[in-house]
Amino acid sequence: MKVLIFLPTYNERANIGKLIDKLNGLNFQKEILIVDDNSPDGTIEIIKEKAKQYDNIKLIIRTGQKGRGLAGIVGLKYFIQSKNDILVEMDADLSHDPKFIPIFLKYFPKFDVIIGSRFIQQGQEKGRNKLRRLISFLANLFIKIILGLKIKDCTSGFRAFKKEVLAKLNFDRFISINPEIVEELLYGCVLAKSKTIEVPIIYYERKEGTSKLNIKKIIFVLFAVIKIRLRSKTILK
Repeated sequence: MKVLIFLPTYNERANIGKLIDKLNGLNFQKEILIVDDNSPDGTIEIIKEKAKQYDNIKLIIRTGQKGRGLAGIVGLKYFIQSKNDILVEMDADLSHDPKFIPIFLKYFPKFDVIIGSRFIQQGQEKGRNKLRRLISFLANLFIKIILGLKIKDCTSGFRAFKKEVLAKLNFDRFISINPEIVEELLYGCVLAKSKTIEVPIIYYERKEGTSKLNIKKIIFVLFAVIKIRLRSKTILK
């Protein structure tokens, strides 16, 4: 299997170099795609230096409107047009440990979508305070109800997908601008009748850099999930 590891980035200077090294320490064929929203903090310069060290790094720098969802669409379209078989998406802040990726890959080709889950047996969150855990739990519950999902960790951004499933989705009709791309993509895979499994992971709260999420953005995401549900017929080709 040819694997594309997709990292959306914005101001991850403190983490991106370490993450690239960890990813390239994994023993399987991979391409690393980084879609950066024109970070002003030096993230891009570090990626370019790493690209001199490793020949499997592809950097796309976005300009104009910023947003995790918009960057996500760029990454998804790149994957569909590439020769890779599997897409692994993860955060670039070291909250997702690359050591779980080889575990994900063991579930192919039997499954279509693998979700790194904090909320199943042996899944964990480390470093988060009780308030953040409560907010995460309530947001996840809301999303499950609105989208009618049986998945326990709907908000996980650490996942792997077969190309055949993602090829059924109409990315030009996606409406996500911010982190709601995680739910919109998952919902699309469910509508496409993908065979999905949750695999336990440990989620680590970021130690360096600044989180992009805040209460205002979380509320925006929850309202966006309602729009995603109402526009469900547009997700599939």
